[in-house]
Amino acid sequence: MSDDALSRDLTEALRGVGGVVDVFDAHPIVEGAVRVVAAGLDLAGSTGLVEISRAPGSVSVTAHVATALDSPTPETLARAADALRGRLAASGLAGDEVVVSVSARLVDAPR
Repeated sequence: MSDDALSRDLTEALRGVGGVVDVFDAHPIVEGAVRVVAAGLDLAGSTGLVEISRAPGSVSVTAHVATALDSPTPETLARAADALRGRLAASGLAGDEVVVSVSARLVDAPR
C-alpha cells in the first residue's frame, strides 16, 4: 500500500473513533498548502490527512484531531492512537519501529 493510500485509510479510521469530531492535516504547512491547491486543480487524488514519515528501520505516523467536549481528551487520544496502531498492524506495520503520535488541535462540540 502506498503512503498516500495508507494515509487515507488512517484518516478514515480516525473519523470512526468515538470522541473524535474532526481530523486535521498533519503535514507541514507548505506541503499541506500544495496538496490543497493540487486537489483543487484536480492534479492529485484525495490525500489523507495523517502524515507518514519513513526512515531506515522506522515509520512515524502523526495525526491531529479535534476532540468532543463531552469526552475526556486523553482517553480520546489513546483510542485514536490504538485505532491507528490496529490499522498499521493490519497493513503489516507493527512493533518497536512504528511510532504513533496523535495530538488534539481543538476541543469542540460533536457534529
